[in-house]
Amino acid sequence: MPEVLVVGGGPAGAAAAIFLRHSGHEVALIDEARFPRDKVCGEGVSPEAWRLLDRLGAADAVRALGPHPLRGMRLTSPEGTVFSGDYARDRAPGFALRRFCLDRALLECARAAGVEVREGLRAQELVLRDGVVAGVLAAGGAGAERLAARVVIAADGRRSVVARRLGLLREHGRLRRFAVRGYWTDVEGLDDHGEMHVARGAYCGVAPLSLREANVTFVVDRREMGAAGGRLEDFYRRTLARWPRIVERLSRATLAGPPRAIGPLALRASRVSAPGAVLVGDAAGFYDPFTGEGVTLALRSAELAAEVAHGALAAGRTDLREYDRRRAEATRDKFRFNHLLQRVVAWPALSDLVARRLARRPDLADRLVGIAGDFVPARTAFGPAFLLDLGTLRLKRLGSESPLGVLR
Repeated sequence: MPEVLVVGGGPAGAAAAIFLRHSGHEVALIDEARFPRDKVCGEGVSPEAWRLLDRLGAADAVRALGPHPLRGMRLTSPEGTVFSGDYARDRAPGFALRRFCLDRALLECARAAGVEVREGLRAQELVLRDGVVAGVLAAGGAGAERLAARVVIAADGRRSVVARRLGLLREHGRLRRFAVRGYWTDVEGLDDHGEMHVARGAYCGVAPLSLREANVTFVVDRREMGAAGGRLEDFYRRTLARWPRIVERLSRATLAGPPRAIGPLALRASRVSAPGAVLVGDAAGFYDPFTGEGVTLALRSAELAAEVAHGALAAGRTDLREYDRRRAEATRDKFRFNHLLQRVVAWPALSDLVARRLARRPDLADRLVGIAGDFVPARTAFGPAFLLDLGTLRLKRLGSESPLGVLR
């Protein structure tokens, strides 16, 4: 029996498995898929990920894949105002890389570290002993199996069997957005900046995978997805027309394969631990991909979960609530920052105002992008001086429904 069973082989699961294996524990990992497998994602990764990849011993494997460097972000507001922010020059840049490649590389690093990896095995139910998670019931090509462990780490994504059987994960009550992704070749105007284009009620990200290839993903409300009517490619091409600057650059490009959709995106976890189990990655909840921190957050939550699980295993404890506290402490300010940005994006007039301000103040643009890139503390976004510089404090008179309501 392994000490730890990780359910899910994406970045969060592979990272948690490697961290715990480095701490000397016997670890098994299962995933219903067989890798490499596709994953709908914006595929831009913030610079902070390199620190975590170095800790995992996976940085060289990722560099060997030739990821496209991202040295900052460029945002286009609804009226067409453009501003750019750069990551700190003394840091490694972020990068863009297909999840098809990244996830397989991290899973192979887990195997190399001594993790027992079993693909094509789906968790179906939890094994409970006196109210404590003690394993899972899984099924694969060889039939049903009972897999026991002292700690179970749920890294099985937004449809997490573990989190949902524990009653911890549910869809967000208000945000019901879907993402639709397409890969394009021969795209014009790509460089070493990721892009975000905002329109009323929607936004579209462009992640350059090279100087000619890009991931182009937009996010729209679920009500709009009904227009797809089973013809997703037609819907994808039609919806892209909201961003004429993108469409112009795609006029000579080729859509490489059919687009894919995922959603609703926003999930809430009431807790991220239960006796004998912790949730990492999307299984621990997901808000919105606008700031593109999903992979880095997955790696960071895996790092924290592994530290707490290691301490609990050493002490013979099943109480893992320390992870709730530590994860909340590590993510609280960034999540507030994400909420603030979503409020701004939802108001076209405010988006335009902020974009015009940032276009005139590159120092503010760099700081905002640094927060999104996870190396400038997010708490710095909530000081009155910074908000006044952005111009958002002018809307205080709009009351609690204003974008600043999130700060109250």
